[in-house]
Amino acid sequence: MSQTTSAKRPLTTLQKSTKKKVTVRLKNEVEYKGKMDNVDSYMNLIMTDAEEVFHGKTVANYGRVIVRGNNVLFIKLENEL
Repeated sequence: MSQTTSAKRPLTTLQKSTKKKVTVRLKNEVEYKGKMDNVDSYMNLIMTDAEEVFHGKTVANYGRVIVRGNNVLFIKLENEL
């Protein structure tokens, strides 16, 4: 049986999720948590109110972070309850 829902494209989903909270894991195991302000077609991100997390511990707080897309392992959209 085929589903009637269309497949979601990751970039489209990200672009619709600007101004939401995300967790970005880099290939070097560093994570950034904050609000995604913008994303481009290369998945370069601009984040605000970002904090750097390494092995579960916050190591730094930043006002604005720019993350290059080719360093990203995954981007997790945080659920807003």
